[in-house]
Amino acid sequence: MFEPETLLDVIPEVSITLAGLTGVVSVLGNRQSNAWTPEERMQLRTLVETSLTVFFVSFLPGVLIIASVAESTAWRFSNLALGITHLLFISAFLIRAKNAQSTLGQRILLLTGFTLIGAHFLVFLNVLPWAALIFMVGLLQQLFVASFNFVLMLFPTHGE
Repeated sequence: MFEPETLLDVIPEVSITLAGLTGVVSVLGNRQSNAWTPEERMQLRTLVETSLTVFFVSFLPGVLIIASVAESTAWRFSNLALGITHLLFISAFLIRAKNAQSTLGQRILLLTGFTLIGAHFLVFLNVLPWAALIFMVGLLQQLFVASFNFVLMLFPTHGE
């Protein structure tokens, strides 16, 4: 059973993390807009989008359960929301990648992303069990994508 107190324990931790990320982004954002390469803009947007996805979607199962939705239904709909959000951001990344060169690591993460999107949808359709596990792995994958793009911004690879 999901306890609402667990959700309330996580909120300050996530807020502190997001505040730290905002500080990093604001420091990086002090560059002149024409000094950003297309790759850096793509990496920054990917970093922010995936971080915000984790931030907002991670609360959904708890909110649904607090709203008296059955726990299994809450996890299924949370997987659907994460899958749709992830698909939208991957689509945006692919559009941006037309103007910027992606790295091998980013392309590998795209493949894992598509795999997880499929798993999220299969959980929603009740084809796969492990709804909570797949949801958590999806969130962790998004955090890894954000972290990977943060590292790329610190140590550019110039399209390797």
